[in-house]
Amino acid sequence: MDYSGAQPADDETDWLQRLNSMLPTIAKWAERTRSAPSTPVPGSSLARDDELFPPQPASHVAYAAIVTATEHLDLFRVAFQASRALFPSGYFTLLRTALMGAAQAIWVLKGPRPQRQENALRIVRDDIKQRHGLLTVDVPEALGLGERIEEERERLQRQLREVQAAAAHLGFNAKAVNGWRLNMTQVIKTASELVHGNGQGDEATRYGTSLLWRLQSGHAHGTPSMRIMQVERTEVTAHDDGTLFGKATTTAVDVGAAAAASLLMLNDAWRLYDLRCQPA
Repeated sequence: MDYSGAQPADDETDWLQRLNSMLPTIAKWAERTRSAPSTPVPGSSLARDDELFPPQPASHVAYAAIVTATEHLDLFRVAFQASRALFPSGYFTLLRTALMGAAQAIWVLKGPRPQRQENALRIVRDDIKQRHGLLTVDVPEALGLGERIEEERERLQRQLREVQAAAAHLGFNAKAVNGWRLNMTQVIKTASELVHGNGQGDEATRYGTSLLWRLQSGHAHGTPSMRIMQVERTEVTAHDDGTLFGKATTTAVDVGAAAAASLLMLNDAWRLYDLRCQPA
C-alpha cells in the first residue's frame, strides 16, 4: 500500500503519525552507532559483569545486539521515508531482527547480575556453536579448506571450554552447559516481561510483543499462511475455473505496531547500557 498520495482512514492516519514520530529517534540512534561506542568505566555495573568472561564480555554482547537492532530499524526508516510504501512482508522481517537484537540486549542488561552473566554466556556459547555448524557443510571441504577447517574446529572447541570454565563460576556443571539452547521465542517473552511487566506497561504491549515476534517469524520464514492472512476477503477475485486470487496488503497499524514494539525495547536497551556503563 502506498500512502504518497492516498487519503488513509483515521486509524491509519494516527499510526502514520506515530510512525513518523519514531523516525528521528531511530536516526539519532543510527548516527550514534557510526562512532566509537561508550565503554564501561572501571567499577561500573557492566564492568563487573564483564569480569566473568573477558574474551567476549557481556558489554560486547549487549552492544552488538543493540547495533544490530538499530541498523535494522534504520534500514526500515530509510526505506519507509524513501518509498512511503508499506510492503506486505519485507518490513516485518527487518523489524523482527530489530526486535530480536533489542531483546537479546535487554536479556543481558536487565535483572540480577548472575542471571545477566548467564544470559550473556548463553549467547556467546550459541554463537560459537553456530560458527562450528558452518564447518560441517560440504562447501568448505570442496574448496580445499580442510586443514584450515580443522584448525578452526580446534579453536572453537577451546572457546567452548573457556565458556564452560566461566559458567562453572556461576555454579553450572558441564552437563548443564551442554544442554543450553538459545530459544529466541523464550528470550522475547522474558525481555518483554522485563520491559513491560510489573506495572511498567499495559498487558497488550506485554503479551503483544511475543505475538508480533511469532507473526514476524512467519514472514521471515516465508510461510504461505502469513500472506494468506494479509488478503482482504472483499478483494478476492474468483476465476471461471474456480481458483481465487487475492493480493496481500498490510496497514500502517500493523507496521506501526511492529516498529513500536522494537523501538520501545531498544529504547530501554540503550538506556540500560548507558546506565550500567557509568560508575555504580
